[in-house]
Amino acid sequence: MYVVLLLLLLFAAFMLTLSGVKRNQRGRVLAGVILGLATVAFFAFLEFWGEYLWYDALGYSERFVTRIEALIGYTLLGGIVGWAAVWLLSRSYPRTWVSARKLAQLGGGAIGILWGLNAWRTIWIYANSVTTQVSDPIFAKDTGFYIFDLPFYNSLISLFVLLVLFTLAVAGAIWIDSSRGGGLEELLRTGRTARPLTAALPVGPVYLCAAALLVLIGVSTYLDRYEFMFSSTGVVTGAGWTDVNIRMPVYTLIALLCLILAAVLLIPAARNRLQGLMRRVPVQGVDPHLLGLGAVAVLLIVVWVSLVGILPTAFQQLRVEPNEITFERPYIQNNIEFTRQGFNLEKSEGRQFPAEERFDRQLVEDNEEIFNNIRLWDWRALGQVYKQFQELRLYYDFNDLDIDRYRYGDQYRQVMVAAREMNQDNLPEQSKTFVNRRFKYTHGYGIVMNNVSEFTEQGQPEFLIKDIPPQSTHPALNVERPEIYYGENTDTHVVVNSEEKEFDYPKGEENVNVRYQGDGGVGMGSLWRKFLYGWKFDGTTLFFSGYPKEGTRIMFDRQVLDRLNKLAPFLQYEPDPYIVLADGKLYWIVNAYTTTDRYPYSEVFSTRRAARQPGATSRPGQIFLPQETDYLEGPNYIRNSVKVAVNAYNGDTDFYVFDEEDPLLRVWRNIYPDLFTSRDKMPEELESHVRYPSDLLLLQGMVYSKYHMTDPDVFYNQEDLWVRATEKYYGRGQPVEPYYVMWERPQSDEAEFISMLPFTPKNRQVLIGWLAGMCDGENYGRLLAYQFPKDKRVLGPQQVEAKIDQNSYLSERLALWDQRGSRVIRGNVLAIPVDDTLLYVEPIYIEAESSAFPELRMVVVMQGENMSYATTFEKALEGLYSEDVEPEEMVEEAARETGAEMATVQELIKQANQAFESYLNLQQQMQFEEASRKMRKLRDTLQKLSEQAETREPESGGTTEEQSE
Repeated sequence: MYVVLLLLLLFAAFMLTLSGVKRNQRGRVLAGVILGLATVAFFAFLEFWGEYLWYDALGYSERFVTRIEALIGYTLLGGIVGWAAVWLLSRSYPRTWVSARKLAQLGGGAIGILWGLNAWRTIWIYANSVTTQVSDPIFAKDTGFYIFDLPFYNSLISLFVLLVLFTLAVAGAIWIDSSRGGGLEELLRTGRTARPLTAALPVGPVYLCAAALLVLIGVSTYLDRYEFMFSSTGVVTGAGWTDVNIRMPVYTLIALLCLILAAVLLIPAARNRLQGLMRRVPVQGVDPHLLGLGAVAVLLIVVWVSLVGILPTAFQQLRVEPNEITFERPYIQNNIEFTRQGFNLEKSEGRQFPAEERFDRQLVEDNEEIFNNIRLWDWRALGQVYKQFQELRLYYDFNDLDIDRYRYGDQYRQVMVAAREMNQDNLPEQSKTFVNRRFKYTHGYGIVMNNVSEFTEQGQPEFLIKDIPPQSTHPALNVERPEIYYGENTDTHVVVNSEEKEFDYPKGEENVNVRYQGDGGVGMGSLWRKFLYGWKFDGTTLFFSGYPKEGTRIMFDRQVLDRLNKLAPFLQYEPDPYIVLADGKLYWIVNAYTTTDRYPYSEVFSTRRAARQPGATSRPGQIFLPQETDYLEGPNYIRNSVKVAVNAYNGDTDFYVFDEEDPLLRVWRNIYPDLFTSRDKMPEELESHVRYPSDLLLLQGMVYSKYHMTDPDVFYNQEDLWVRATEKYYGRGQPVEPYYVMWERPQSDEAEFISMLPFTPKNRQVLIGWLAGMCDGENYGRLLAYQFPKDKRVLGPQQVEAKIDQNSYLSERLALWDQRGSRVIRGNVLAIPVDDTLLYVEPIYIEAESSAFPELRMVVVMQGENMSYATTFEKALEGLYSEDVEPEEMVEEAARETGAEMATVQELIKQANQAFESYLNLQQQMQFEEASRKMRKLRDTLQKLSEQAETREPESGGTTEEQSE
């Protein structure tokens, strides 16, 4: 209907205009034009008004209007500037060129409008710019000048250059046309004309425009000196010795030369002198004015090539590079300082971690809260369990699992949680009707939560929240509003509180239906709103639907990240929102960043690997980041200044400021004062779930791996380069990702939630240090940088993996499990700091072919060189400090539960021999207590061998016929 209506109105406007032209009736022509414009304006208004109502429903109508006002205002301002500039330049046209002057001014206004449409955001930021109170080390300019002011100046110069060239082009076209007696049309059509140029050169506009162009070149060249703060021609990003001592003075000299040459063209006496010189040039048939302008251009080009192209390159290759560290030392120091500022590393707190070998029962008892919160569930393994046991219906889906912490039962526990969202694509084909997709299946339902370290005897998670409706094990975890209308997967629009009840959740063979009770979305109960949103979405199907009634609301842009990018596109968002239960309601929390690549002297990081191609080299400071962070490609300044909370039921979206000092955010707060809310206005229950972003810690970690070296000589030689620790995960090697753990700071008796990332020296597997981003309370945002003593060998995750593989019993047991219809899955190796020591934990899962989910069957722990393993974490931990525990005995039960065969006679004989040889060696070394343990091991092995022999006797004791069979 809408398309037909639009086409009919446009056709009517066309026919009305056409008939008016044929009959020479201006009124009819005017009416046709007005009808056509009104039709286009009306349907454009529908789109505009539909968006305005969405912003208004969220309480951000002022933000919507402010942006449109800025867009229109700065675009018109660009048009005015363009018209005014050409008006001034075209005043030099001959008086007879009245039409040309008006044409040029009109064109200048058009160019200005186009520039304003493209640069309005740059102008807006400049108009609201702030100072950073940090100055660069070369020009002593506030860094805000580079971020906010310089882009505007460069854009403005580009506009004026276009205007000058346009004014000059109009003058040239009129001159050619008049000199050939109106031959411009022929010239434009064929590219040539036989008529000679006879009209006098319009000296006024030519010289004025040429002088203006020289002034602009000079100003641009002068400003280009500041661009060396981002130069990549030296050892590091930023101005190097050649830039500061050669290029910058040369650019200043060229800027002065441009101004002098401009004055020569504008001052009549100087210009006449130049013409006199040009008359001596033996060139026939060329106007001396053109020769003078050509001489100016040639002089400028020669100076530019000599001073900008040849001279700095010669100095760099012949003087600087042979003595690079001597010349570049202070500039490397500048790069180190400002890169650390750009990534907020100057606030990192350097510490030493002793990595003591002490590990006993008392240590475990003193840090009970840490050991109770060690994550044994790998998110991939747990995701399969969630999918099998908690999706419950095919139209529900868990997008991913999040790690968080909650207080319940007087405990502070680390948990894993996932939201059960509606996925309409999983509905049966016959159910994907308009009514079902728009009115019926509108929302997901509830969350699933489990403690990270607890599991059942069958190797399954102990759920804290599960099922539909959500069943909670603690009152503090009750979900009072489980409906999820806004989420990670909700990329469709729906209509709620209509005549058709919505599906709420399944209950046995029946379904429970409900009507939406909130204020999310936009009201569309009136006929006008139905017409409006019918045009915007489902056309006549929605418009003629009888389900919408008074109080009906339409929800669109429900996907969390789409919603945020629409409200605040100037922020960068972490692509993984995480679900939070607060006061019985569900919220999504998203980390938002302010970024720029205009922070002087700071190294730009990249996810690209171009510099690692054959034959290519990378500079000492160059930073390459993992591909998963490509949404942050290119900045050299980043702050996690904003936390965004989105109500999963009604879509309310709040932007909370967590960094009041961030200059980029201060600019946007000046622009949109009503968009942001201070941190102290964030509900306490929500604030307790903010966390240090893992992606931010990863970026800072990759920068810190180089920029912890603050001595320029060490940095230049890359003597202490760190790399991310690696691990064997799901059968393949990969760098360790940041992970969340509970940890107690020194001199603190309370466990805190942190994100941490371990590092190793380059080309080695021992740990060298780790970064920690703190997440709780007043400590939120603190970045701790720990280093291990260089005289100690601290195992890295890859070495822990190797120790497990080298353990004869474990390797045999894992090989046995990894066959006969089952698969071994080894989770992350977590390095957990406990007091002054480091504990390693690796969970091991078994997945049978008959089931589609893994079960936790073994936990391996290591401290120093000591290893223990068992079917539970508690037993494995006990094996580290108790001499009465045999690890091999602990896993036998797991072997039986997974259907693995008992050890063969040959295996038992081998174990008995090993135990006996160990007993003899320990006796010789006078380690009698350990020798006693081996003797007990030998006794138990012989007993098992006896049992095996008894079970085999009936098989060998059959009749002769049976034996022959």
